Amino acid sequence: MLPWLAGCASTQESRFQAHVEYLASDRLEGRGVGTRGLELAGEYIAEQFAALGLEPAGDDGTYFQTFPIGLHRTLTDDSQLAVTGSGALVQERDFIPFNFSSNDSFSGAVVFCGYGIVAPEHGHDDFAGLELNGRVALIVRGEPPGWAGEDGSPTRHAMFRNKIYNAKDRGAVAVLIVNQAPQPGERDELVPFDSEGADEYGIPAVQVTRAVAEGGLSVGGVASLEELQSALDGGRIASAELAYVTASGRAGLAKTSAPTRNVLATLPGAGPLADEFVVVCAHYDHLGVRRPMMRTFKAGQLVRDASDPQIHNGADDNASGVSGLIETARLMASGEGPRRSVLFVAFTAEETGLQGSKHYLESPAVPLEQTVAVLNMDMIGRMEQSSRRVQVFGTECGSTFTEILAAAAREADVELGAIPDPGGNSDHAPFVRHEIPALHFFTGHHGDYHKPSDDSEKINAAGGAAVIRLVHRAAEALATRPDRPTFKQVKLAKTDRPEGTPTYKVVMGLAPGYVDDGRPGMNVDAVNPEGPADLAGMKAGDRIVRIGGQPVANIYDYMAATRNNRPGDAVEVVVLREGAEHTLHVTMAAAR
Repeated sequence: MLPWLAGCASTQESRFQAHVEYLASDRLEGRGVGTRGLELAGEYIAEQFAALGLEPAGDDGTYFQTFPIGLHRTLTDDSQLAVTGSGALVQERDFIPFNFSSNDSFSGAVVFCGYGIVAPEHGHDDFAGLELNGRVALIVRGEPPGWAGEDGSPTRHAMFRNKIYNAKDRGAVAVLIVNQAPQPGERDELVPFDSEGADEYGIPAVQVTRAVAEGGLSVGGVASLEELQSALDGGRIASAELAYVTASGRAGLAKTSAPTRNVLATLPGAGPLADEFVVVCAHYDHLGVRRPMMRTFKAGQLVRDASDPQIHNGADDNASGVSGLIETARLMASGEGPRRSVLFVAFTAEETGLQGSKHYLESPAVPLEQTVAVLNMDMIGRMEQSSRRVQVFGTECGSTFTEILAAAAREADVELGAIPDPGGNSDHAPFVRHEIPALHFFTGHHGDYHKPSDDSEKINAAGGAAVIRLVHRAAEALATRPDRPTFKQVKLAKTDRPEGTPTYKVVMGLAPGYVDDGRPGMNVDAVNPEGPADLAGMKAGDRIVRIGGQPVANIYDYMAATRNNRPGDAVEVVVLREGAEHTLHVTMAAAR
């Protein structure tokens, strides 16, 4: 690196870190939607844009694009539920409405719908042969244990939203959800009512205790809940109508809403291309103060976390991306000036369903047909210390992206982890759905994702500065080249996976790397504290090259090598660390 560039990078690192430390400070209380902390963050970003001389691009000559968002829902005394065979039910003891429930009154016969899952890839449809029109669906929480991710994270099929909509789309008038059988040391507990977020799924949705569900199943003349779950976990369909069983009630929720704001600024272009725009963006909201959502490991086993509400500061997710946004704007504003205009956007409400970016697409600050490309930064603050790798999603989404990124990576002195598919979990996704070429810059998963431990002292500022240089070079090229990228629909090539994609019945407690970087083995992006891998001595940055004697080159080899293991199996795992092989003995944990 040239001496002058090294000095510039050092200054950039300190600015990057300073932005992160403010945005991820306890003062901002996790930047939850509708909170004073998020408002302070928005004002900070606007002040930074103004100091750089960027023009306001929001409402009425301001830096803010304001729109209403559902904010809080509270339980009231009007909440009611009655189920045949269960006697008088008491709110928060026997049942509790979900915060996404509608407030409609309901009444209907009860139908047991298994896990409420439709998964063609698993040959599984819990609704096959059922008549749900006008009925109430009783659904088991979660999914078969073999479907979970390696770190214990559930698939999309376990999400409440998908279960609710599966039942709703088939005519159900309400959904009752019951816990799976508790693991040793756990109890059958209702999910505490969360007042944050108020998006209704358009149907009453209530959690009931296993005792309430068992009462209905007994009257309905079917097997016990434990027997039904055993059948489901064994790959069988156990759905059934419950004879003589009805359910009726009302959620009884009160709802409030509040305004929230995207923050927008423009660096005008010059010349005939000035009416075209490159969008550089990042989301600035996070989870606020809440109970930790992620399950954790204790003594090598997955457990449900039952801690009190805590501040989720979101240093990497996504104070790092916002810091990158501000510093990319600084670099572009200090240059000779682009031919195309550049729109810088800090989106709100990403964590609640990409609501800020979706609103922008409905009310764009510049015409969508004049939007050339989108560069999104989400979690760019945890680059591995031992590498300079940046994962970039969507590299084949735009016709010129591969060429531009290759040159930008050389100039920024980073290693590119190219992923053709743009993915759909951040604010670039709504643009892709409008066929606007988009890139997502990302430095990898880690064990602090969506946890209170995602704090600023864990940020790699030098790595963040390197990502900024990469994004800056790419944005500069897109804003100056005469040709604009054309959108390309990415069709992923079939991989050499074993027949019937392996699923996780057991876990090691790690975040596997998905990028094929040409190096031996599968990278370990993060290791869960007190998980089996951690207890065996595995570290983030290790590369798994063999499991039980089977060679491992990627995530699919990894899944295939562990698919026949059972909880408690001791597995020999060989990892590469700093060029040397280390043999570890990992005792596998159940995926649930």
